[in-house]
Amino acid sequence: MKPLVYLRYFFVFFSVSLFSQTQMYKSELSLDDIKNQSTLGSIVMVDGKILFNSNNYLLSCLEKGNHKILWERKIGWRSNQAPFTYNDSFFYGNYDGESRKVHQYDINSGKTIRILELQSISTKPYFKNSILYATAIADGGKLLAYDIENDKILWQQNINHGADVEPVYLKDKIITNAEDDLWFEIDYNGNFVINPSETITTIDDKKATVKKFQFLSHDGTPITKEWLKKNKLANSEFKIEKNQNYTFLLSERYLTVLGKKGNKKLQLDLETLVSPEEYENESLLDILSSENEKIWFVYQNHLIHYDVKKEKMLRNVYLNNWQPHQFILDGRNIWLISKNDGQLYHLDFEPDEDLNRKIQRENAIREHFRCDLPNPDKIKVAKEAEENLKNMQTDQ
Repeated sequence: MKPLVYLRYFFVFFSVSLFSQTQMYKSELSLDDIKNQSTLGSIVMVDGKILFNSNNYLLSCLEKGNHKILWERKIGWRSNQAPFTYNDSFFYGNYDGESRKVHQYDINSGKTIRILELQSISTKPYFKNSILYATAIADGGKLLAYDIENDKILWQQNINHGADVEPVYLKDKIITNAEDDLWFEIDYNGNFVINPSETITTIDDKKATVKKFQFLSHDGTPITKEWLKKNKLANSEFKIEKNQNYTFLLSERYLTVLGKKGNKKLQLDLETLVSPEEYENESLLDILSSENEKIWFVYQNHLIHYDVKKEKMLRNVYLNNWQPHQFILDGRNIWLISKNDGQLYHLDFEPDEDLNRKIQRENAIREHFRCDLPNPDKIKVAKEAEENLKNMQTDQ
């Protein structure tokens, strides 16, 4: 029976290691109607502060070290897109009941610095000195340059649905999506870069040359529809992350890693990491960071750290209890907005799951086979009891 007892305890310890998060903080937002709404909200970390927006249409700033709310502001706006930071300020939407505008806020006070003539900023902006370059909604989808200090639009081009796709900002030009798989080049003064050998089209009543591809990899290689079809990604939504050496594509089924010139280094079937029995519709799919040959991503409520070179999962933190909607990873700290209740959570997790399991396994084995050292006092008491028993039997 001993081995069976050991196995029972072994599996208990194994299970605990998968749920080793410690909840450090939970916000107390008033969200009475959360059950009747889909969760919308975003978080971003900057200068030791957490900015978050949830279903209560508030923008809040929390000091991450002590969980103190520094300020809150009613903005009449909720969005899955996080604020875009710039020096000691950030840009985010504001709805006053009549119109929606982008505000530049002071990060230390939450006060409005200026109101931009933009309805929203669609993709992560690029800053060159005090000029903001971005795709935005301003009476339609635009690519534009905004002079922050002088509070005016320097130039803009209509790109319609291309505003939903993040441009590639190079040293001397911007490569921007026009529609579907058409991309064009424009310089930082708003002038189209014309390449006579390429396809000529009209953008915003001006002639431009376009190339056809879906996106550019980390080394500027065009990735086409044909490439995606060949690699089982043609009909998939996927997240893209790039570092100096690789491009990572995360879809609902595969983690695909591209090396130089679009060469596929790895395509990992994610069902080998997470059982399909755990799959949930509309769970968060996101790449958090990639450093050299290792990547952190969220998949089916699992936070996974994967070594591409060794083709090995390093860590797997199961977050099903919190159902993450938005996510920040800061060392061994997790900040997330939960789909369960729309609240902000701060979690701490074991930095190395393999090591944690090994320690707990060794402790279980040690506990099972533990042999306590003899206790002199207990031995003495036992001998006295035995002697008294013998005397009693002799008297009878």
